[in-house]
Amino acid sequence: MTKKQVGDSVLTDYLSEKQELEEKIVLLKHKYQTDLQTFETQLENSSVENFEAWDDLIQWKAYHQFLLELETKITDIRNGDFQMAE
Repeated sequence: MTKKQVGDSVLTDYLSEKQELEEKIVLLKHKYQTDLQTFETQLENSSVENFEAWDDLIQWKAYHQFLLELETKITDIRNGDFQMAE
């Protein structure tokens, strides 16, 4: 396989993962009718303990972080900035 073929294959996988993460984030945005930062602030300032919401916050933050990392990897692949094992 050429470097371009490998890059295209990896890029396809990354784009699929990105779409899945974005869909999970959209579901959380709809569930709480807000964005991550606002939701986190509301939860931290709430006097009511809501374990489901805290679990969702942890997941949401993880999805967000994974998405940022994945976007960097996608950019690297598109720029040909990766190495193949020989």
